[in-house]
Amino acid sequence: MVNSRKLKNILISLIVLPIWIMSLISIYEDRSKISNKITGIFENNSNENNLDSGEYSFEKNDCFSNRECIEEDIFWANEIMNGGYILHFRHAERDKWIDVQMYDSLESDVHDNGLNESRLAEIDYFKDAVCLNERGMIQAQAMGEHLRNINFPIGYVISSPICRSRQTAEIIFGGYDELSRILVHRGPYKETIEQHVDDLTKLYKSLKIYDGKNTIVSSHNGVIHSDMFDYSVLDTDQYELEEGGFYVISLKDDELILEHSFYFFKNFIKQFYPRGS
Repeated sequence: MVNSRKLKNILISLIVLPIWIMSLISIYEDRSKISNKITGIFENNSNENNLDSGEYSFEKNDCFSNRECIEEDIFWANEIMNGGYILHFRHAERDKWIDVQMYDSLESDVHDNGLNESRLAEIDYFKDAVCLNERGMIQAQAMGEHLRNINFPIGYVISSPICRSRQTAEIIFGGYDELSRILVHRGPYKETIEQHVDDLTKLYKSLKIYDGKNTIVSSHNGVIHSDMFDYSVLDTDQYELEEGGFYVISLKDDELILEHSFYFFKNFIKQFYPRGS
């Protein structure tokens, strides 16, 4: 009886041990993904994202069966095809590094290239911290192809000097006309929200908007703030974009109005691809 029990325990151990070992190996092999997920949570609480939570809320950020939300997406997708708006894009995907603010300040400030110029991190040692990752490059290329396919009206393009924003502007919109460090998120800088909002408001009110074209801003999450606007359709807890998403902003009689938010780029582009009857 004892020998039978021992044999049973040995057999169970022989079955469980390989599974346990394979689980450890799998965790080790996926350690970078796990690390990115963990740091992404911290990142979503950082100054770049300026959010209370890194969790995505489908109810808040996507339409699904919400008829009013769907109708608004349809209206604004077609409306901005007429041009005349400021579109604030969050850059495409990047790897989530802890202390990204530290690397961003290297690129925006620690160089001799000029006040609003860039250190060009894509040729520097910390490029992986601040530039688009491989998926982001593909994402930006796909977004650009979609916009060209629908003949999207692009006018003046201004970008944050940070690598991922510049790359987004270059790949999607064919380049940029101007760089401004005001468009960098607040993380790298010693300043109050009020100071940054004041600078942003002045910048956005001075942007060139050409007839029949949209002015493009390639920037970050956590830049746009409710206090910039004379009127906004968003509640104060809704200032959030997924990578590649964008805000629709109008400038009328020196008043800034946040008209609409496409949390995902897909929420915009799918309006131009009806499946048919």
